[in-house]
Amino acid sequence: MRLVLFDLDTTLVDRAEGFRRWAWEFCAEHRLADADAAWLVAADDRGRADRATFFKNLREHFDLQEPDLEDAYRERHPALVPAAPGVLAGLPRLRAAGWRIGVLGEGEPQLSTLLCTGIAGLVDGWALAGPDGLSTSDPKLFGLVAERCETTLDHAWFVGADVGPARSAGLRTVRVGPDRDPAAAIALLLES
Repeated sequence: MRLVLFDLDTTLVDRAEGFRRWAWEFCAEHRLADADAAWLVAADDRGRADRATFFKNLREHFDLQEPDLEDAYRERHPALVPAAPGVLAGLPRLRAAGWRIGVLGEGEPQLSTLLCTGIAGLVDGWALAGPDGLSTSDPKLFGLVAERCETTLDHAWFVGADVGPARSAGLRTVRVGPDRDPAAAIALLLES
């Protein structure tokens, strides 16, 4: 059985759109202006901003005293992240073509994203760096998700932005760049 592993954040979901949705909700809830949503998006730096620093800056910028802003974000944001275009239709096509499908993610909130988007029901297994005790660069994470998909890494593929760790683990790779077209990657796998 063939196996493909997808990175969740950079491939299967649109985290940036989820953050934009959160920013608009946050601004509406706190009666902030449209420009403030743009400030939040810029301060997020496409998810690269350290969360503690981001929320410290947010409190200072908007003079907010609420202590639980970060907890509220961690709870709400995963529910706002949509699946990337073509994913919800493409994953069943891969399964129908005989592929096992695994997902790699990072951190507990990504489990909520898997569940809220409906992706969890379309894949055979997943592993999350952090909660599963491994880092995203640890080759054991690939083996763990393969095991959960009830297969091995023999002839497995990885689809994501950072393909270095997957190549180090001996996987074939499809790099999905900033334009993030997972539908094209799925079509490529279906042709292989």
